[in-house]
Order: sequence, then C-alpha cells, then structure tokens
Amino acid sequence: MTHNPPEFSEKKWIPDGFHFFGPNESSERRELLNSLSSKLKEFKYSEVFLPSFDYSSSFLLTMSAEDSSALYRFRDSDGNEISPSADLTVQAVKGMAGFAHRKENQRIFYQGKIFRDYGRKSGSRKEILQVGAEHIGGSGAPAILGILKEISGLFSGIKLRSPLTVVLGNVGVFHSVLESLELSRSEKRQLSFLLYRKNLPEIRRFLETRNASRIFPVLESLCLGFVSHKEDLGKKFASLGLSDSFQKIISETAEIIGSLGKTPGLEFCSDYTLIPDLEYYTGFVFQGYVSGSSEPVLTGGAYDHLYELFSGTQKDACGFAINVDALEAVLG
Repeated sequence: MTHNPPEFSEKKWIPDGFHFFGPNESSERRELLNSLSSKLKEFKYSEVFLPSFDYSSSFLLTMSAEDSSALYRFRDSDGNEISPSADLTVQAVKGMAGFAHRKENQRIFYQGKIFRDYGRKSGSRKEILQVGAEHIGGSGAPAILGILKEISGLFSGIKLRSPLTVVLGNVGVFHSVLESLELSRSEKRQLSFLLYRKNLPEIRRFLETRNASRIFPVLESLCLGFVSHKEDLGKKFASLGLSDSFQKIISETAEIIGSLGKTPGLEFCSDYTLIPDLEYYTGFVFQGYVSGSSEPVLTGGAYDHLYELFSGTQKDACGFAINVDALEAVLG
C-alpha cells in the first residue's frame, strides 16, 4: 500500500494575496530592479529608503472617507496609530519635506511595498512592490514631458509581450467643465467616478437630477474620445459659457504627445476621462497599460499640494510609480 505524501503549496501556508519567490524568480526580480535603479540614477535621481509603517494620519490626509475604511491601523507602544504603507508617494514627499532646510536633491526614487486589501477578489495581491520616482519642484508641461521621456528610457531595455501604451490626461479639464456648477466635494467625486468609467447613462441621470444637463454633450464627447477635435470641443465649451482653460490644457497635452514622437515599444494617447483621484492629483495624470492586462503597469501625475501638507511651503511636484508585480506579468 503506497501513501502519497501531502502536497504542500504556497496557497496552503502563505495567506492569499502574498507570495514567496524562489531562487529563480528572486534572481529575475533582482535583475529587473537593478536595471530600473541604474536607469533612474542615470537620470540624476537619488535613492531614498522608506519606512514600512507611517502614522495613519499621514495617509488620511490624501484619502477620501470611503477609501479610509481600507486602511489598516495599529497602535504602537506609545498609543499612536500607525499603518503599513498605503501610498509611497505620500511617504516620500513627507520625508523630503523634513529635509526642506537642507540642500538635498529634489529628484528621488525608491523601492518599496504597499499594502492593499482588495477584499475577496480572486487573485488580487495585497502586497505590491513599487519602484517610484518623484520630481519635487515641477509639475507643468515641461516637467511631465521630461518624466515621460525618462519612462521611455526606462522601458526601452525591457522586453514586453506587447508595446506599453501611456494614456495621458489632465484633471484640470474636469474642473473646467464644473466651474459653472455648484457641486459638493462628494458630488464631484461621484461624477469623476462615473466619468472615469465612462458610464454615460449614469452621468446623464446624475446631471438631470441637478439641472445640469447642459454640460452632458461635453462629458459625452470626452467619454467617446473626441478630444482630438479641439475646435468642436471649443465650440461646445464656448456655448456653455465656461472658461477656456480647457483649451490650454488640451493644447499642452497635444504638444507633449507630439514632442514624444515615435518611441520604439512605447505608444502614447490622450484621455480626459482619466481622473483616478480628485483628492490627490492636481493636473496632468497618466497610466500605462499592456494589451491583455487590465492592471496598470505605470501610474503617475502632478500633485502640487502634497509637499505643502507636511512642510507648510508650497512646491509643485510630479512623479510616477511602476507596479513591479504587474510588470513581471507582462514581460515577453
């Protein structure tokens, strides 16, 4: 009589959403991380190391009330509430704000893990490795163009199964559309949520209940991707009596994409429904995707008020983060 030994698998001894890397996987990850770090140093970024925990209040400053329920909180020995990393940009900018009195390089990069619980969603990782870079001191079109070119350089040596598509938007367009409406903070967040998902029926219903149906044609155009027809959009905005700030934003975005030109293995497009988080971003935003995967490999944008939260001094800033786990899943 033979007895089959029990099958030990990662799922049986490691909690769902966390992963153990064997020697070969660890070697491949180290090679990838070294490549990204070397490139970032070539671009004159200085490396910093982030703590695994931070005060919960630091994260709550940039989270909505709905999102705050997902924050894991613990008490340290002094009774202070602390949480594992939920946003590495917050920690990096907060850390640099503490060095405001010193002449430190304001272009930094880091490797770190964030902890997010997506609930019972099958296959979702709770521990995500990121490589991020922050440019403190700039966030306009030149700064965004600069980091997009750096991203091109970072991915030039990485073999993906299909080209990386970087989608560029600007939350300023959304705010320009809403200037004539008196919406609460929660209502703006709700509308941005619907716009981000291009849910036109719900957008129409939302506007009708607030007597704001007049702006639906513009939001519909944005959802359907008509942003390349600047003149048509301009006429629609002009007929609504809104400011022309959107025109400048659209022109700047077109200029950025045009300046990038053709980059081997990398594609660019614009989408003004890309509004990932109104609590956080203030201007240009972007995300990078690889065909066949819904998880963004790359996220980033401008956040001009984050540094001020921790230092009292306003400084424009922008940056990006690479989701290493998502990147490894789309390597060729």
